[in-house]
Amino acid sequence: MNNFWITVAHTAGKRLKSKAFMWSTIIICVIVIGLMNIENIVNVFSGNDEKGEKTTVAVVSEIENSELAEMLISFEESEFDYLKYTDGDTNSAKEAAEEGTFDFVLALSGDILHLEAELFGAGTDFMLGQHVRMDIQRMKETLVTNELGLNQEELAMIYNPITFRELPLTENGEVKTEESHMQSYWMVYGLVFAIYMIIILFGSMIATEVATEKSSRVMELIVSSVNPVTQMFGKIIGIGISGFVNILCIVAAAIVGYKISGADYLDTMLRDVIDLSLLGYAILLIILGYILYGGVAAMLGALVSRAEEVNQALQPLIFLAMIAFFISMFGLNVPEATFIKVLSYIPFFTPQLLFLRMGMTTVPTWEIFVILSILIVSAF
Repeated sequence: MNNFWITVAHTAGKRLKSKAFMWSTIIICVIVIGLMNIENIVNVFSGNDEKGEKTTVAVVSEIENSELAEMLISFEESEFDYLKYTDGDTNSAKEAAEEGTFDFVLALSGDILHLEAELFGAGTDFMLGQHVRMDIQRMKETLVTNELGLNQEELAMIYNPITFRELPLTENGEVKTEESHMQSYWMVYGLVFAIYMIIILFGSMIATEVATEKSSRVMELIVSSVNPVTQMFGKIIGIGISGFVNILCIVAAAIVGYKISGADYLDTMLRDVIDLSLLGYAILLIILGYILYGGVAAMLGALVSRAEEVNQALQPLIFLAMIAFFISMFGLNVPEATFIKVLSYIPFFTPQLLFLRMGMTTVPTWEIFVILSILIVSAF
């Protein structure tokens, strides 16, 4: 056991102290912080750092009832600043927008029953047009209800939403709602991608570590004093520790970036995206998948005589990881397919597909136990 911990400490220490590890970790952390504050950075360089500034939209109204345009211009709850354009027609308003007087031009035509709206502007935000359309629709509904003379009670009867719930058929049953489905979807997507990256990056590290010691003849000295199995698990755990430290640094950088950005999307993720009941299974499957693929990577590294041949030797393992990744991506849309259930019993596909089934469907407890047992036995 002493040799095992010596191997773990040597492998992890050498990896953590290397300049490549330090600089790559620092660069990744800086990139993470930068990406989480990309909007603030863009605003600084563009000079658009004034908070509360709204996008201006010039309104050119050609409809008979001008009250709708007036209501739109006085609508303060909108995220846009609607301005009435009185210096000409739509073409002149477009010319003014090209000169920077306005950001967009909104042309209204037709009548209240057949209202036509055209939004002129340049940009890549496809949601902007949807927000403008919703503002116009809201003003139209308000105008029509006012003309019909409906009071507040009658309006409440029209717009008051129904109470709708989805409940299981039996007392201890489960039902999949849209919220829980999307929550599981993104968790499964994130885990599948994480396992794929761990296999590619850490598997290559393990294989390179073994091949380097073999080519430098250090392996002959180690094997004479350390059991090969002990050495293999020591390297897997050591590189796993260095990878865990790397992930912790990235998470810390993400937290720092989140604090600097001043955003509140982390609360939304914890509430609507991350299912805490599945996190335990996610961690367990990541660990078992890493041990399984890491063991195969160490074996492939031992097959080659030079470190330069590692990438070629790792190709079968990378192909397996890619196949599991693509099957998981396809399985997100059909998690109850028979081939997904069958492939989840195969150890190399279990980490991704079992979590996919657990997150997107209901898997019996006995089946989870059997599949995990097969994975554990296969890993060791």
